[in-house]
Amino acid sequence: MKRILYLNLLVCLLHLTACNEATSIDPTPTELHSIAYLKSLGRESTTTIRQVVHIAGTVTANDVLGEWNRQLVLEDPSGGITLSIEDRELYRRYPIGARLIISCNSLMLYNYGGRIELGIEADAYGRTGLDAEAEARHILAVEPSGALPLPHVTKIEEFTPQLVDCYLRIDHLHFTESGTWGVINPDGEAQYTEHTVEDDKGQTLTVRISPTAHYANEPLPEGKGSLYGILDYFNGSYALRVVHYGVDFH
Repeated sequence: MKRILYLNLLVCLLHLTACNEATSIDPTPTELHSIAYLKSLGRESTTTIRQVVHIAGTVTANDVLGEWNRQLVLEDPSGGITLSIEDRELYRRYPIGARLIISCNSLMLYNYGGRIELGIEADAYGRTGLDAEAEARHILAVEPSGALPLPHVTKIEEFTPQLVDCYLRIDHLHFTESGTWGVINPDGEAQYTEHTVEDDKGQTLTVRISPTAHYANEPLPEGKGSLYGILDYFNGSYALRVVHYGVDFH
């Protein structure tokens, strides 16, 4: 099943629609910092950014297929980071491949099990995503592009902390079990689902799927192939979150 080809077409079509709604705002900052530098500031469990820091990154994951809920993933040549925004249908404003420029002063970095996320101080309900006012103040520019970002082609044994929140392609994989992408608890509550894939060397990797993914009820692919996703990390363990329904199995 070469679903990645179908997804490329779907995301491109949605991208064209979203480009009509995206805006480009000038002037933009004269100095940009790397995402790696921004993440290096997150030394505590929560760190409020008290200095002028501007980053620019390409959107590699959003909620177009329900795989990320109220979050975007951005990447530059130094690495990737997840940005939380308290809204839905973010893909309409921030399509895959768009370049964002973000003012990070007064935003907050969250160290979640060793993985750094970008958001704002939690409100009374524990939500850490930017509201509409903060979104308008901190996202300075949206520059749509015409192409999907290219993944880093890597192997399980090549994972490093620098690749966390980066868009990857991993080849020669097969699922160790059958079933559907998503699982419903006996009480009917949806949850994140974890599956295991194995490569030709017998190395295994956890694959995490959001309960809101549009393909949660579809069967896992059979055979062997490639997965495209964002590298996740928690307390010493790596996992892959599939993005753009990035599945190319035979």
